[in-house]
Amino acid sequence: MKLEVTELNWVDDDGECSLIELAERSRLSAAEILELIDCGVLWPGDPRATTVARTAARLRDDFEIDLQGVALALTLLKRINELETELVQLRVRHAL
Repeated sequence: MKLEVTELNWVDDDGECSLIELAERSRLSAAEILELIDCGVLWPGDPRATTVARTAARLRDDFEIDLQGVALALTLLKRINELETELVQLRVRHAL
């Protein structure tokens, strides 16, 4: 998939930010952010974009993995969080 970008904006807790601002906040390059968008783990308008991008930068730096590996790790972390949330809900429902 070829993505042509004219302007990207994200809205998060700090307000709206551009692609360049997101890159500065996360220590990722604009090209890396675009690659994460292509991988489907980050998308324009995502209110958690800054958090996801910062996590991606930490994974890249701490474990010295490429962006494809970062995308896989982010996907797995998201799924783990979903399962943990579901487990808590089931435990609450069972306790009632």
